[in-house]
This record gives sequence, C-alpha cells and structure tokens, in this order.
Amino acid sequence: MNDSSNRVAVKGSAESSAERIYKAAVIGAGSGGLTLAIGLSGFGHDVALIEAGRVGGDCTNVGCIPSKALLHAAASGVDDPFGHVRDKRDQMSAAEDEEMVGHETIHLIRGWARLTERRRPHAVEVTTPDGIVMNVLAENVIVCAGSQPVEFQITGLDPGRLLTNENLFELTEVPAKVVLLGGGPISLEMATAFRDLGSKVAVVELQDRLISTEDPLVSSTIEAALRERGVEVFTGTSVERFDKETAHLGNGQTIAHVDRVLLAVGRRPKLTDLGLDIAGVEYTDLGITADTFGRTNVDGIYAVGDVTGNTLTTHGANSIGRRAIRAIALPYIPRIGSPRVLPNAVFSRPEIASVGMSVDKIDALPRVSRRRYTVQVADMDRGYTDDVKHGVVIVDAERFTGKILRAAIVGPSAAEIIGIFTFAIDHGIGLRKMFGTVFPYPAYAQAVSQIADDFLRDTMSAVPREWLAMLRGRVRRRPRNG
Repeated sequence: MNDSSNRVAVKGSAESSAERIYKAAVIGAGSGGLTLAIGLSGFGHDVALIEAGRVGGDCTNVGCIPSKALLHAAASGVDDPFGHVRDKRDQMSAAEDEEMVGHETIHLIRGWARLTERRRPHAVEVTTPDGIVMNVLAENVIVCAGSQPVEFQITGLDPGRLLTNENLFELTEVPAKVVLLGGGPISLEMATAFRDLGSKVAVVELQDRLISTEDPLVSSTIEAALRERGVEVFTGTSVERFDKETAHLGNGQTIAHVDRVLLAVGRRPKLTDLGLDIAGVEYTDLGITADTFGRTNVDGIYAVGDVTGNTLTTHGANSIGRRAIRAIALPYIPRIGSPRVLPNAVFSRPEIASVGMSVDKIDALPRVSRRRYTVQVADMDRGYTDDVKHGVVIVDAERFTGKILRAAIVGPSAAEIIGIFTFAIDHGIGLRKMFGTVFPYPAYAQAVSQIADDFLRDTMSAVPREWLAMLRGRVRRRPRNG
C-alpha cells in the first residue's frame, strides 16, 4: 500500500483531500446507488459514490434503457437500430456521469471497493483504475453492487456467437436467426424486438411454460401472441448441444441455421471481492441478507437492489433505497411499516404486467374465500377497434370486501394500467370502492370498471352468502397452533 492509502480521491479525479468521514459510502452507481446518493445529499449529507464501471449501472448501460430503446427502434424501422441504441445509452450515461462529477455533495470515486476490517466495518478500500489504493471512511456503507447474467458454455457452440445483455447491444448487424434461452422478461422483450427487426426467433424454456412466475393464463396468452408473430416456442426442454449451426434440444427436436444465441436464464448477485466475510456481513448465494430498510446484520452496513436478491428491478431498488435513505437521514422516525407493493412489467408485445400476491400464494388460498374475474381484451370495444387478438385482464379479489389480492394484464398499455391496481392495493381500495369509477371511452382501462361492475353484481345479489363465504375462507387461512 502506498502513501495514498489514507487519503480520499474526489470528483473522479486523481486529486486527494485529507481523510474525512462521509455520511455514507455507496458502493455502486447503478439505479439503487444513484437513488441513495442523490437522496442523502438532498438531506445535506456528504456522500462518497464509488463506481468502477459506467455511472448508471446495468439499467442505463446494459438493461432497461438500451432494451427499451431497441424495442422502439425496431418498431419504428430505424435504419441503424443498434447504433441508435448505443447513442441513446451513451447520452444518458454521459449525462448521469456529468451530474455526479459536478455535484456539490456527492463525491464520485472511480474504482473497485471492498470492506477490509471487521473492527472498523465502515472502512472501504478503493483501488482506482491506475492502481492507487485509498481508504474511504463513512458512518454508513451501502452496498449496491448489482447483479450479472448467469452464463454457461454450450457444447459445440462458438463462444463468439453467444450473447448476454452485456454484449447484445454492441451488435452492428441484425442476426438472421436468434435462439433465446429462457422464457422470462428479457427473452420475451428481445423476441419482440428481433421479430420487428426481421430476425427469425426461437425461444427455448426449461419450464413447461413461458414466464412461469405468472398465472398460466398469462403464459398461454403471450405464447399464442408470439407464435402468431412467427416465433418458435419450445417449452419443457433445453439446448443440449450444437452441431455447427444446428441446436439440438433435450426433447429430440432441432433448430437449424442459428446465427446467435442469447442467454437469458437468470441473474445472480455480484458478491465477489466485496470483503463481506471480512466485515462479517451475512449473505448466501442468493444475495446479501438485508431487511426492507436495506439493513444487514452489521450495524451501519446496508445492501440495496440486485445484490440482495430481494428485487431484480430498477423500481424495486429505488423503493428499498428510499426506505434506506429514511433510516439513515431520519433516524428518529421509527423504522416500521412495510414497503409499497412492487409491480412487475415486461415490455414485450403485447405487454405483461402484474402486482400483488404471488401466483403460488393465491393458489394456496381457500377457493371459497376469493373470486377471480377475467376480461378478454379482444371483447372490449378498444380491443375491437385495434384488432387485438391476444390480451387478458385477470383480478383475484377477496369475496365480499373486494380487496384486490393480485392483478395481471396481458395487452396494450399493460405496464401503465397496472398502476391503477398498484395504487389500489397500496391504499386499500378494493373493487367495491372502485365501482362507479369512470374511465375514458374506449380506453383499455375500462377493463377495470368492468371487473368492478362484475364484482358488485355478484356480491350485491347475495350479500349474506358472500359475507359468510369470506368469513369461512379467513378461518381456513388461519395457521393452526401446535
């Protein structure tokens, strides 16, 4: 260690200042890290923001922003779609970088950070790109290191033809045929984009249906929509090997003339080289163990975002990040209350969105205590005018009260409409209260009022029976003692 070891570089430069103690040292300048740094600075605190890569993290550089830019470019017929994506990405990343470099109370430090001492867990060692090692001291350390794609080699496949979200957007030409491994959000969005770009597309999913965390009706609806667009869908199998340009699946089928393969089977938290063991921070392979305020088992050390495995979305990281800001900046306010409900959205075509209890938890509830309502988008007037063939709105609600347990949507503007149900769940607004709410005609949101109408018709026609059914269901849900 050289004589720079006890000094702190600021503003992303090689200059240094005398040792100081920040209110917080934030490791990672992705969506969660930026939320925390900006939020704490808004309370007048000095923050050290440490980042080895590009400011903006995965969301800005290899995730949300470039993927949505590609979807837009593909649908709009942009001549150089990948060039367009890189321009959009680089402009946003540069703007975020400039904002952090010029910030009054956020000190951007470029380098790799790790915790180094159990007796002083708030000491962060940073190695800069030019090899200088320095210490950053802070009252609080917040780990926002993010995640990375799960990668593996496939027998017979040239590694140069393998894509992940981290190199996908560096393509310069549209592939003739793409195989997408995985049936989750990334795969469904990129299947949409590549079809719009003119590529032949095949999706291979190990589970027996696409997007298996959603309702089976959601899965079947999106699969039908993709197949109609010419996407080949293989479920319940995997790619076992390649023979030149032919993929051989575990079920004996083959996919010929494959140009590129996109790995989209999941993500894992970035846990290596953070010094978690040294500082005594608890973690598993799924991520750092943290509560809903981002607190770990070590006092003053927080973890937020993908690195915890609790959420793999930008809005999820932002939500927990805001709670961590509250815990650090306003310590006199009791740390109570649950996080706001987090919606999910997939920007495929049609879009997919959901909010509320998981499908497994819904299925575990007594059938007598709940009702399910579905609206086929094709049967709505707006569905008719827009020639929608594949779309559905699904709501599971408690009998009698109309408390919304879960909502899922497949169709145009699903990611926007799900906000209605998100707001309703957060504020305890059930279908009974939503009855009579007026939505513009013929908006897709009219599905909400249709479901509320159906619920009230069912309930008001048999109030005693519905009330008793709800009570029986609640009794059945109570855990037994002993």
